Formats: sequence, structure tokens, C-alpha cells
Amino acid sequence: MGRDKAALPWQGADFLHTILQRLSTVCSELIVVTNNPAPDIIDGVRYVSDIIPGCGPLSGIHAGLHYASSPISFVIACDMPFVQPAAVSWLFSQAQGWDAVIPIEATFTEPLFACYAKTCIPYIELLLRQDIRKTQRLIQLIRCKSISLNDLRPFDPDLKLLRNINSPTDYQAALSEIGQPPVL
Repeated sequence: MGRDKAALPWQGADFLHTILQRLSTVCSELIVVTNNPAPDIIDGVRYVSDIIPGCGPLSGIHAGLHYASSPISFVIACDMPFVQPAAVSWLFSQAQGWDAVIPIEATFTEPLFACYAKTCIPYIELLLRQDIRKTQRLIQLIRCKSISLNDLRPFDPDLKLLRNINSPTDYQAALSEIGQPPVL
């Protein structure tokens, strides 16, 4: 993207504030894992850094789980502003008895819109000690409940809630979809 995706303008705020506001309606605790200083501290949000730095999203999942007070946490990337709180609540309802609940179908997996239990921590640590950073490897080691994309359609028929904004083109298209003028 060439800039901090969390700070991209979105509906009168930015991605991070939008996501946190939506999640605050269904999550009792909000933790942002970041290795950059938080530009503006948001009340009620805890900011933490990777415990095992430089290992990508798997390290972020690890830190979030480590610092969370709940045995199960919802994990989302900072570039997914279409999150639907009802879908998050539903994922939580599916998580009992599983190490993770992840949207997986055929060749599609979205490990950064998923619920993970603290029971994943030792598996993540094992992988990171071996310099394995792929969430796909974690999924192979744990008790993972696969969620069909069709199970998420009642919350968002177009499944925009699973969309990552990865490029300037993606961002401009998303802005157009919500009727927001392009941002240069």
C-alpha cells in the first residue's frame, strides 16, 4: 500500500477506528497489536507489541492471544473495514471446543478474520521457533473448525467482510462502493 493501512481514511474516521468501533459492540476487550507507536490512543483499547517480533501475522496473533484476558479471541487484520459485528458474534458462538474457527473453503482461507483460543499459543511458539510463519501451518496443527463462506453470507451476502484492502486500487474501489470520494 505504501502507507499505514490502519490510518487510511474511511467513513469519517480511518480503518482502525472503524473496525474498533464496530468490534466494541460485540467484544468485551479490544487489543491492537502493533509494532509502531499508536498515533492516537483510543480509550478502552490496549496497545501491545509482538512478543516474538519480525514474524508477521502469526506473531501478531500470538501477542494478541497472550495479552487477552479471554480464553477465545477474535482476530482481524487492520485492512478489513467491512467487518460485521453480528458475524463476529456468530463466529464466537461456533468456537467452543475448538482451537480456532476460520473461514475456509476450497482454496480460500482467511486466518485474519477468525476466532482463536489461547490453546494455540504453544503451537504458534513452536512454529515461530522453527522460523515457520505461515498461518496455514498452524491450522494443520490445531483443532480447527472450518466455516463455509455460505455460513457468513447471511451477515454480508457479498462477503465484503472478508475483503482485505491490499493496494491503492483496492482502496479506491472500496471507497467508491461506500460512496466516499477518492483519497489521493
